[in-house]
Amino acid sequence: MSTSADTLGALVERIMERADGLAEGYRRVGLLIAAAETVTESLALTPRLQTIVSVARELVGARYGALGVIGADGRLERFLHSGLDQAEVARMGELPSGRGILGAVIVEGRSIRLEHLAADPRSVGFPAHHPAMDSFLGVPIHVGGTVYGNLYLTEHSGGPFDDIDEAIIAALAAMAGTAIANSRLYEQSQDDRRWLAASEHLTQRLLAGELDPDDLTTITATVRALTDDPAAEIEETADGQLVVRRAASGHPAADAELEPIDRFTRSVSIARELARARIDQQRIALADERDRIARDLHDHVIQSLFAVGLSLQSVVGDPATPTGGRIAAQVDAIDSTIRQIRQAIYRLSAPPSAASYSLRARINTLVRETLEGEHLDSRLEFAGPVDTLVDLGLGDEVAAVTREALSNTVRHASATLVEVGVAVRGTSVVVTVRDDGVGMPATERRSGLANLAARARERGGEFAIEPVEPHGTLVRWSVPWEAR
Repeated sequence: MSTSADTLGALVERIMERADGLAEGYRRVGLLIAAAETVTESLALTPRLQTIVSVARELVGARYGALGVIGADGRLERFLHSGLDQAEVARMGELPSGRGILGAVIVEGRSIRLEHLAADPRSVGFPAHHPAMDSFLGVPIHVGGTVYGNLYLTEHSGGPFDDIDEAIIAALAAMAGTAIANSRLYEQSQDDRRWLAASEHLTQRLLAGELDPDDLTTITATVRALTDDPAAEIEETADGQLVVRRAASGHPAADAELEPIDRFTRSVSIARELARARIDQQRIALADERDRIARDLHDHVIQSLFAVGLSLQSVVGDPATPTGGRIAAQVDAIDSTIRQIRQAIYRLSAPPSAASYSLRARINTLVRETLEGEHLDSRLEFAGPVDTLVDLGLGDEVAAVTREALSNTVRHASATLVEVGVAVRGTSVVVTVRDDGVGMPATERRSGLANLAARARERGGEFAIEPVEPHGTLVRWSVPWEAR
């Protein structure tokens, strides 16, 4: 008998018919009303479900009742019971697994009523020390087409369960379904809110220039915190989209779990592209300004100085005289100034280099942000004309290599100290990252650092990773700094 066939009035009438006296009838109706009120009283799901299963057991006169809730992955998420004392719970140990007759209630999506449970071939899936059961009534908990679990009772005090018992339990199961659905919606909204807030925060930092759009360290840390998964990783696809990668759990993720993550990655990917565009605009603006300054120096300053020099030369007279000598010296000084200005014009007219942005400052910031909160001591050392000879493109490469090597150290090394070096030696720029950790497994070494080797090959350089004594790892990346 389905609950849709009974109005609430008919259900109350049946409860009254079952009651031993008017007062008892009113008490039982009060229990039903109290159970209904729990659905909207609070957002704490477990107390509400516990009330429902306890009321169910009392209303139909069953010795034992239980309510199981299945999660989005199909596994038992909650199990609440009524009618057992602490000793019986401890003796039972393992909870029912949701197989057998309990699984049939969920899979078939209909009530199952049995006079003798042991006679049914589906009477499996209960722990060895589960209370003895003969009569059985199981009702699915669902809202619309979604099944959330089951509510079952055993050992009816008056013999087998009947239609009235089934109608009462079906009504309570519907209440439980509403409570679970509301709780899931609330949890989903809270989850959505957390992902949205994180997305907005990262977007603001990216667009404000506080985060390097090519550095995924902060984004990865945010995803790990939101998913409560310290092994979660962020990867970038060929078209610039971000992808969250997590270890397989053996159960497919629900759409409700994936949707906020998808919105987060799409939003942050767009913010990274906008941040990159902003950086490009700044570089173009800087290049334009450099060109303007170079033109002004050439067209105005040099010409004016040259004219002054010619005028002075025309009045030098005899350079052997004191006055002539001083004027000649000033003409030479003007010529020297013109040469210096021409050198400045040449540097301004050249493509923007890392000097415009200070690679030293960039690496310093990168190391600080990557190791933030990792409880790792760090040392950073520069050698040679890093800011002078490393151009912008190679500077981006140096930053990416440093970031990737540091990230691998943080993930795998279990180190207490990491030393980073960036140096210009001869015709090469050399990046070294050394830690005092336990070293990387061979498989991680091959997969995690393959990108560094590829970057070195593309620029005609070298890459090496080797153990250091007494323990630790040294990563060395070296490429020519001169244009090839």
